[in-house]
Amino acid sequence: MAGIDFFDVDHTLTRRSSGARFVELALRRKVLPLRLLLVVPWYSLTYKLGLFRMRDYEEGFPYLRGIRQSTLEKIAADSFEGWLKGDLFEEAATLVRQRRAEGRRVILATSSIDFIVEPLAAHLGVDGMLATTLQFQDGVCTGLIVGTPMFRREKKNRVLAYLAAEGVAASECSFYSDSIYDLPLLEEVGRPVAVNPDIRLRRIARRRGWLIVNLS
Repeated sequence: MAGIDFFDVDHTLTRRSSGARFVELALRRKVLPLRLLLVVPWYSLTYKLGLFRMRDYEEGFPYLRGIRQSTLEKIAADSFEGWLKGDLFEEAATLVRQRRAEGRRVILATSSIDFIVEPLAAHLGVDGMLATTLQFQDGVCTGLIVGTPMFRREKKNRVLAYLAAEGVAASECSFYSDSIYDLPLLEEVGRPVAVNPDIRLRRIARRRGWLIVNLS
């Protein structure tokens, strides 16, 4: 069985964060509270500095509590069409199409929330997606996360569990990512690829002889 190519999303396939695009539109539509204008810059800064801790979000996203699933999915679809589609690196989209044309399966592996990334997955025509999942009851968001956020080692664990279920060896797979946070999974696959890597990942990729891809 052919191996699988896994792709991170934010800053690997897209120039901007899918979550940030979603929040921006949700704020414009007054679905989310304006106090998030103070939270998003802090989130971005701590992420870039390597200080971001996903455990701070293990209890979920309380500001999404009580919002209907259909409303959230509509905002996700509109933010993709209005913004995120334009954020997509064309070279990355071409790479995804090439890999699939070669008979490889392509799976998105992202810490972003699943319904935010689903429009992108559909647009690219990928074979599947592994992402952070929110809990819904009777079509309404509880604000809680199902299981553990798909971040750092949890992303590695989820991908390895997926491969075990599919009977595919990690050594036959590749993973494309921009972030040092994804180092645990990059170290597991047979072909790690650093895409527009941050400073720390670029340093490691050079030292280990990993392929580095620069998109613009």
